[in-house]
Amino acid sequence: MGHRERLRERFENSGFAGFHDYEVLEFLLTFIFRQGDVKPLAKELIKTFGSFSKVLDAPVEDLMAVKGMGKASALSLSAFRQAMAFYFQKHATTDKEQITKMSGLVEMLRASIGHKPNEVLFAVFLNAKNEVLATKELGEGTVTQASAFPRKIVEESLKQKATSIILAHNHPGGVAEPSEHDESITSEIQNALALVDISLQDHIILANDEYYSFKRNNLI
Repeated sequence: MGHRERLRERFENSGFAGFHDYEVLEFLLTFIFRQGDVKPLAKELIKTFGSFSKVLDAPVEDLMAVKGMGKASALSLSAFRQAMAFYFQKHATTDKEQITKMSGLVEMLRASIGHKPNEVLFAVFLNAKNEVLATKELGEGTVTQASAFPRKIVEESLKQKATSIILAHNHPGGVAEPSEHDESITSEIQNALALVDISLQDHIILANDEYYSFKRNNLI
C-alpha cells in the first residue's frame, strides 16, 4: 500500500484524529495533485505561512509564489477554505442552527471573515429561539470608518425579522482587543437596536488565532 492510500485509509477509519497539520494539508493536496509525493510541498507551505489555517487563508497570489504551486492548485486550496465558510453559513441558515456555544460561533466566524485581508464587519441575525435567520457581510472598513453604520445594521435586522444579532469583525495582522472606537461604535449600535426592541448579544473581534468577546468582558 502506497503512502497516499495509507493517508486515505487513516482518514476513512478515524477522520483527522491523530493527523499532524502537515498531514491534513498533505491529504488535501492529494486531491489536487493526482501523482507524486506532496508531503514536502505540504511542509513547505506550512513553513512559509506558519500554520495550516494560515495556508488556507493565504491569498491565491501568495500561494502561487511557493515552488510547486500553480494557479490551479492555489485556487483549489482557496476553494477548500471558502467551501468551509459556505458550509457554515448555509448550515446555520438553512437548518436554523441554534447558537449555543461560543466555540461553534467563533468557528463559523473564522471561516467567514477570519482570512480577510481587510477589516470586515459581519452580522449573525437570530430569532427568539436563538436560531440563525441569516448571516451577512456588511462591508469592509466599516468599524473604523462609517459613523452611519448603526442605521444600516438596524435596517438589515428589521429586514431579517431578527430579535437579536451578533456582530463580528476582524483585525488583520492585529490583536484581538477593541479600540476606543470599537467600543464607542458598538455602544451606538446597541442603543440604535434597542430603539426597535432588538438586542445586541455580542460583538466578537477576531485576530490571528485569538478572539475577544464584548459580552464576556462586560462591555455589552
